[in-house]
Amino acid sequence: MTTGRLTNLHPALRHGWHPVARSTEVTTDPVAVRLLGEAWVLARLDGRVTAFADRCPHRLAPLSAGRVEHGELVCAYHGWRFAASGRCTAVPALGPGVPAPRRARAAAPWGVTERHGLVWLAPAEPVADIIDLPEADEPGFDSAWLPTSRTTACAGLLADNFLDTAHLPFVHAGTIGAGEGTVVAPYRVEAEGAGFLFRMEQDVANPEDPGVAAGLRPLVQRRVSTYVYQPPFMLRLRLEYPAAAITNTILFCLQPEDLDATGVHTLIVRDDLGGDPARLAEAVHFEQTVLEEDLALQERFTVNGLPLIPGGGAEPEEVSIRADAAGVALRRALTALVARAAPAPALAPAPALASAPAAGARSAGQRISDTEPASAGSASDLPCDRYAAPGDLATAREARKVVPGAEQRRAGGGAR
Repeated sequence: MTTGRLTNLHPALRHGWHPVARSTEVTTDPVAVRLLGEAWVLARLDGRVTAFADRCPHRLAPLSAGRVEHGELVCAYHGWRFAASGRCTAVPALGPGVPAPRRARAAAPWGVTERHGLVWLAPAEPVADIIDLPEADEPGFDSAWLPTSRTTACAGLLADNFLDTAHLPFVHAGTIGAGEGTVVAPYRVEAEGAGFLFRMEQDVANPEDPGVAAGLRPLVQRRVSTYVYQPPFMLRLRLEYPAAAITNTILFCLQPEDLDATGVHTLIVRDDLGGDPARLAEAVHFEQTVLEEDLALQERFTVNGLPLIPGGGAEPEEVSIRADAAGVALRRALTALVARAAPAPALAPAPALASAPAAGARSAGQRISDTEPASAGSASDLPCDRYAAPGDLATAREARKVVPGAEQRRAGGGAR
C-alpha cells in the first residue's frame, strides 16, 4: 500500500531524469551539484559531459575540488586520475605504469546527457524520457533562461503549483491573474506515456501584448493553455493568444537537491519578440516576478512533501475538487512511480488447502476499489483515492515498466 508524502529525498525519484546545471556552466573546471541529498561532480571529459559521485574512491575526497587535465578528472588530494568511463588510469603513489587497484573506479549514475541547454542526470534507470520542447525547432522563436532559483519549497508542491490554475486570480492578481475569473471550467486530463497533458481556454489579462498599449486589442483576451507533464518534475506550458497571434512557451523543470532545497530551472520560448534583446529581458523579468509570487507562498507551507494517493480505500490527506483534476493526475503519476520503483515483495508459500471464496466476497488483501464502484458523493468533492483520472498509470502490466533510453545512457546521445 502506498501512503505518505513524496519528499525531495524519496528513493523513487532516483528513477527519473533531473536537471542539475546549465550546459554553459560546465566548461573546463569540475562543477559540484546536489541531487536527492547526494553530491555529484560534473566535468567535460573527452568533449562530453560526464558525472560521478563527488567522492574519490581512495579517501573520499570531493572530486569537484580537482581539475580536468588531458581529458581526465584529477583528484586534488592524491592526484588519482579518472577517465570518462570512471576507470582510474593512474595512481601517482604507486609509480609510473603501475595499474590502479581493480576497485578504483569513480561511481557513475545510470545516465547523464544534455538537452534543451541543461545537463540532466538520472541516478537509476528512468521511467520516462526527457520532456520534449517542440518550439525549439520552430522558426521565429526567441528563448531565454530565468536566473536559476533555489527555494526551500519541495519539488512536488512546486510541480503541483505549476499545474494549478485556480490560484491565478489570488496569488497573481497583479500579474497573470489580473481580470481572470475564479471559476475553473471542466477540463479533460489525457494520459501521455508516463505523464499526461490537458488543455483549457480562459479569458485572461495579456499585458505583454503591445497591441494592448496601442489600443488595438483589449487587455483581457482568450488564451489557450496546453500543459504537459513528464515524471518526476518536468513540465511544459504552451500559451496561445489567437487574437494577438502570440505563442509563449514555458519549460519548468525542478531539481530536488536536498530535503529543504529545490532548484528551479525555467526557460521561456516566445515568437512575439522579434529578436529584440530589450523585450526579451522584459519578458524574463515578468516571468521572474510571477515565479517569485509563487515561491513567496510555497515557502510558507508547513508540510514537506506532496501527499500521495493512499491505497486500500484510505482517506486522502487532502480534499480535492474537479478543478484539481491535473493535481490529482500528478499525484497518481508520482504514486505510480513509487509503486514501480518499490522492490517486488517476496512470494508467500502456497497454502496446503484453499477453499473457494463465497460469491461476491473479496479475497484477502484485495482493494475495495478493485471490486466495488466508488460511492456517489457531493458533486464538488473529488476523492483522490477513487478518481479515475487518465493520470493513473499504475496498471498491473506497467507496474515495472521503464523507458530504456539506451541512447542517452552515459553517452550523451540525447544532446540537441
